[in-house]
Amino acid sequence: MIIFDVEIKKGILGRNETPIPGIEYCGGWRDFENMGVACVCTFDTVSYLSRVFTSGRLDELEAYLATAPTGGFNTRRFDMPCLAAHGVKIPHELHYDALEQIWLKLGLDADQFSSLHAGWGLDAVMQETFGLAKTGHGAMAPVWWQQGHHSKVIDYCLNDVWLEAKLCLYMRNGGLVKAAGKEPIQFERPRPTVAELEEILKQESTAPVTINADGSVTTL
Repeated sequence: MIIFDVEIKKGILGRNETPIPGIEYCGGWRDFENMGVACVCTFDTVSYLSRVFTSGRLDELEAYLATAPTGGFNTRRFDMPCLAAHGVKIPHELHYDALEQIWLKLGLDADQFSSLHAGWGLDAVMQETFGLAKTGHGAMAPVWWQQGHHSKVIDYCLNDVWLEAKLCLYMRNGGLVKAAGKEPIQFERPRPTVAELEEILKQESTAPVTINADGSVTTL
């Protein structure tokens, strides 16, 4: 699985926030066309390879993300539509959004936000579950970028994508996810597909094997 995280070029003003002189802002969190893409950092959970793509390499990013299932945190509502607005299409059916999975596990509608959805941000989950923290706040990334601190933004993004990869793998392996003031959520490890079982058995045995429709194994 390839985990990805997007940082944008233009700032987004929060409620009652005062604009920073000299900083460009877009129209809000849904103004994907005008946000701009500063960088996209990726982490391969198989090879542990980290990569960085800036706005001039989005075609390479799209090709790279097409080579494996993808994942992230709050990606279906932010990162994916932002990339789509800049020409990068990522298949939704092969994507694992950790925040969406948390909400679904709670029985919440992943597309209709309520007060019950709050409190499960990446920093809150990582601190309570692993004792790890983000290295900054996403709202500052476009400010840093416009101020010329590109390496600072990339470093922040690389840290975020590593945290997201750790969380995605933990959840998919049946982890107990926590956040301050919330009841812990126990995830189940998904049953392996027939193809995955065949690959495991082939690695453990020199004899050819077949997985039958009922799940039984036949050694050829």
